[in-house]
Amino acid sequence: MLPTPPPEAPEPPEAKEPSEAKEPSEAKDHGRKALAAFLRSRRERADPAQTGLPPGGRRRTPGLRREEVSLLSGVSLTWYTWLEQGRDINVSPQILLALARALQLDEVERAHLFRLAGRTAPEPAERSLQVPDAVRAFLDTLMPNPAFVIDRCFDILAWNRAQEAILGPALLDRPHRELNSAWLLFREPGVRALMPEWEAETEWMAGLLRQQAAYELDNPRFAELIDELVATSPHFARLWEAHEVVEFRSSLRRYHHPLAGDIEVSFVRLAVQEAPWLSLVCHFPVPGSESERRLRGLVTLPE
Repeated sequence: MLPTPPPEAPEPPEAKEPSEAKEPSEAKDHGRKALAAFLRSRRERADPAQTGLPPGGRRRTPGLRREEVSLLSGVSLTWYTWLEQGRDINVSPQILLALARALQLDEVERAHLFRLAGRTAPEPAERSLQVPDAVRAFLDTLMPNPAFVIDRCFDILAWNRAQEAILGPALLDRPHRELNSAWLLFREPGVRALMPEWEAETEWMAGLLRQQAAYELDNPRFAELIDELVATSPHFARLWEAHEVVEFRSSLRRYHHPLAGDIEVSFVRLAVQEAPWLSLVCHFPVPGSESERRLRGLVTLPE
């Protein structure tokens, strides 16, 4: 029996001329126009006297000429002109950084430039460990709910009186490298005694650290933390080798406090917009619950 012949292949689609190609989306077109307008506005605002360029003749318009931006940034005049014309071209982060320097952009303007170009702005070379004053004040307004601020290595940078009342001596008189959520969870016996679901908490924390590790490849502090935990906590070392990855999810946490008894709270993690490498973690009980009453008693607040 002869094999059944294969069906005839369909005719290939007719090739379109470049002029028939699909038009760019409206959003992309709007982004290019916004980028072009922003570049023009920053060029016209720039002070030629602060660029290091030799003084020239009288200028008909304020700011820098396109040729001067090209010279200062090392970006070709044609390429820069296309950007100001809103042409559909891809811009590398290196070009954007060069333009930001040439146009004397501050940190906020540089981040805006990257967003308009569809790129992620690099973070400052030095991340400040200072917690903004307003965030510190906000921690106090959250009383009697325990709250604290961490960075991306889970180092604890600030906390309120309720958080101190929950953890007690674990937060006090401790070297900076030990003031860390993961370090305290795996290494501090007092914290382990507070948490009846310690095993589940450690698995969750190890997964969070694995997830964060992909963003901290060049961060020596993160490497230091992981190396110390692997070397000093066999339990952490086993979890770390499992390579489980989790993302943060708001959830419930239970404490068994030696003075207040059992306390059940929900917790959330909020980004600090002005310092994106910082987060605020807040725990809060159900209003009117026994846990709320016990928290209030722990921090000596009136009912």
